[in-house]
Amino acid sequence: MIEVDEKQMPWAENMTVASLLETLDNVESCAVVRLNGRLISSPKFAQTLIMDNSKIQLLPLVAGG
Repeated sequence: MIEVDEKQMPWAENMTVASLLETLDNVESCAVVRLNGRLISSPKFAQTLIMDNSKIQLLPLVAGG
């Protein structure tokens, strides 16, 4: 199991940040993910593996003026 924004989700072997995001709704604006306290930017999503028992926080892109 993994925790995504404080919700339990099933974990799968060879799961990456990109494959996780493909299973979630409304993540188009997610530019950064906090994986076990480490920040991962979108260019690294496809190559970043998620280990079992990981804690993930989705951080949306914020714009302002």
